Amino acid sequence: MDLDLLLGVGRFVLATTLLLLLTVPTAFIIIYLELKVIALMQLRIGPNRVGPYGVFQSAIHGFKVLAKEDFTPDNADRPIFTMAPWMVFMAAAMSMLVIPFAPGLVALDSEISVIYFFAIIGLSVVGLLVAGWASYNKYSLLGGLRSAAQMVSYEIPLTLSIVGVVILTGTLSFTEIIAWQHAHGWAILWQWIGLPVFFIASTAEINRTPFDMVEADSEIVAGFATEYSGMRFGFFFFAEYVSLFIMSAILVTLFFGGWLAPWPFPAQLSGFGGMIYGLFWFLLKTYFFVFVSIWARATLPRVRVDQLMGMAWKVLLPLALVNLFVTAIVVLVFGL
Repeated sequence: MDLDLLLGVGRFVLATTLLLLLTVPTAFIIIYLELKVIALMQLRIGPNRVGPYGVFQSAIHGFKVLAKEDFTPDNADRPIFTMAPWMVFMAAAMSMLVIPFAPGLVALDSEISVIYFFAIIGLSVVGLLVAGWASYNKYSLLGGLRSAAQMVSYEIPLTLSIVGVVILTGTLSFTEIIAWQHAHGWAILWQWIGLPVFFIASTAEINRTPFDMVEADSEIVAGFATEYSGMRFGFFFFAEYVSLFIMSAILVTLFFGGWLAPWPFPAQLSGFGGMIYGLFWFLLKTYFFVFVSIWARATLPRVRVDQLMGMAWKVLLPLALVNLFVTAIVVLVFGL
């Protein structure tokens, strides 16, 4: 076997393993952040018992979920019922491969990383749908069907909002999109219509409040997850928090320069120093948008299902198309 091919496969396996190991602490950090931020917004203290300032509270929640009994309903389709949580979790975890965290710090630096991202993240809807169907429960089936309708509807404006950035930069590579922003300024300067479309559509895509109709505790008792418990239940919600991080990271990559600082990158920083500097700015911007999403959950009520679908087809889709045409005109006029 060719040595370069062998090294490439080894690097890919190592990067995949490291990213899978990082998904759980990422979920724990966001869970703790959500508990603390919502508590402060409601004038409560929040977690303050387990560890200093309650920092281990989300880890205890994770161990509690793993310790609970993991059962399967008698009439459920057992193989599919068991596989569905892994499908949702792996769709979220594998989409992290193309995220450029810092200069040189990307697992899969592909020329078509944008296409890869949408191909992988779209598999999560399959996991939710089969979870609802395999549970042999009417509430689960309703939640699964809602997830299919919601995600298919919101993937269209989500994709079109990114097409505007692709037209502007002329590339399908996340790394090259960041390089274009280094030369021309952050894409938000040109994509002020695409940003809100992407943010709202991505919030609906990962089932976050106010677009969490897939779970809708008050009417379909957790939807697709009604019959799940223990580790399989935990994987669904680990996947949700990992997806929140991923969508925030992609938003930062597309519109806010990725690892780029608001001012010119120091010329003297290269190699490992430049990687750490870039990683700092990337995570700072990413967790800012995680905070914005948590802020939305703390303040906005859940929308009705007709409002949910109307938002996708009547508001976001026309705005995404307008953004696409305006971007094409800007590229032609300014020769970007």
